[in-house]
Amino acid sequence: MATKSFVKVELQPETVELFDRYHKYTGTSPEFYIQQLVEKTLPTVQAMVDAMDEASADPDANIDVMEVFGRKMAEAALVQKNAAQDEPLVVN
Repeated sequence: MATKSFVKVELQPETVELFDRYHKYTGTSPEFYIQQLVEKTLPTVQAMVDAMDEASADPDANIDVMEVFGRKMAEAALVQKNAAQDEPLVVN
């Protein structure tokens, strides 16, 4: 169970080499890249957990978890789209 704000991730040597090359070109550390990846995919994790919660709340209802997951993902996409439309356009 994840109860800490830090996790240890062991990377394969090929992955370390790839991140080293990526860092050389972008200045992006593996830690930052992974943190951003996790944060950007949280809506997917949230939708899956919500779908499993809903399905397990009434086991006799024979709820299709993947159907609920699809609905939750669509709802999250709509929220994200609406939030993006509400953001002011910034031109540099």
